Amino acid sequence: MKTISAFLFSALVALVAVAGSVVFLSAYCAIEPPAAPTRTPSRLPIQFESRAPDAIVERAVLTREGLDALLWQAQAEPAPVTVSSMAWQKRFICDIRVTDIALAAFALFLLLATLFQGLWMLRAVRASEHTAGLVNEGLISAQRAYVFLREFQVALTKNPLNDEIQTCTIQPIWENTGTTPTRNGRGHVNWKYFDRSVPADFDFADFDELGNRILSYDAYKPLIVGPRATALSPIISMEPAVLRQVRDLQGKLLIWGWAEYDEAVGDSKRHRTEFAYLVVVSGSPASHVGFSQYKLHNGVDEDCTKPATVLARAV
Repeated sequence: MKTISAFLFSALVALVAVAGSVVFLSAYCAIEPPAAPTRTPSRLPIQFESRAPDAIVERAVLTREGLDALLWQAQAEPAPVTVSSMAWQKRFICDIRVTDIALAAFALFLLLATLFQGLWMLRAVRASEHTAGLVNEGLISAQRAYVFLREFQVALTKNPLNDEIQTCTIQPIWENTGTTPTRNGRGHVNWKYFDRSVPADFDFADFDELGNRILSYDAYKPLIVGPRATALSPIISMEPAVLRQVRDLQGKLLIWGWAEYDEAVGDSKRHRTEFAYLVVVSGSPASHVGFSQYKLHNGVDEDCTKPATVLARAV
């Protein structure tokens, strides 16, 4: 279909070019023909009187010879010929024949048809390359590691008398949905209790077991998640008093963390996943622990609050 369109469009352009050429040549080469040269009028007849035959005949003979000499002398002078001068470019253009125009139109048709067909073929090749690139990216995306927070595993012990929580442990679980393992993985999980609410300027810093800020990347523990597998984060122990304060809306309990890793296939950038959840306690007495996603620090790669580090990447 594209080949037929290319030929039809080329024929239309060639036809328009031929029509334009004919109109241009008709207007450009329309010159007036040169004026026809004036012919020398024939000799006028001479009449003689018969009064004195001998004298007049002799005079007439002499007069005729004189007239003949004058006529020959006049005819010997070149008559001015008016020929319209024309430059060689104009003579070349105006000498073009119909067959020349037909051959030029056919050559233009072949040139345009080849050009348009080549352009369409180039566009098709580029489209196929783009499609192949998308397919390749899709295959790599399906195979690459993709780590996210799967769930919180909660373990409770309750008072058998009133069903109130006595101990509570929370353990975040990472999951890799890709078909390849992570490389150079790092991860960390934090939690903190805030009186009343979480500050608006909270920077989601990382803390160690003693509550000190982590300043060195080497202090983070490795995170290894196999293909289509899960990995357990460190266990967080919650005190019953803190849970009761959360239930009574006296404060907020926030759990946040992140994971960074490289891909085992390809040479893409380092990936990062972040999460942040508020702990929700319900029941009177407190008997149930749930989670509510926080408005910040939840994203993957470009949607993350903090950029991924490059310190752990393999060279």
